[in-house]
Amino acid sequence: MQNLWGENVRHQSRRKKAVPRSQSYSVTGGNDCEVLGHTLNMFDLSGCTTCMDCGAKIFCPRCTPIHPRDEKAVPVLCERHEERQVQHAV
Repeated sequence: MQNLWGENVRHQSRRKKAVPRSQSYSVTGGNDCEVLGHTLNMFDLSGCTTCMDCGAKIFCPRCTPIHPRDEKAVPVLCERHEERQVQHAV
């Protein structure tokens, strides 16, 4: 290959650095979602989402009575419908 001045130049090939994949860390030995609860993505307009850890399909039973595409989906209340605990002053 030649540069702008007509001189022959060799291209130096760049190696892609191998990024080591980090293994997911489990506090409970592999069933974090069952023990600690699912890590939810954002709910879509139909009240459905997925778990970021295990990939389970989740829906809010108050937004939509049944999951539109998966009858084995897990019902979990969305932020709008979950009951919040009120901190009362004693």
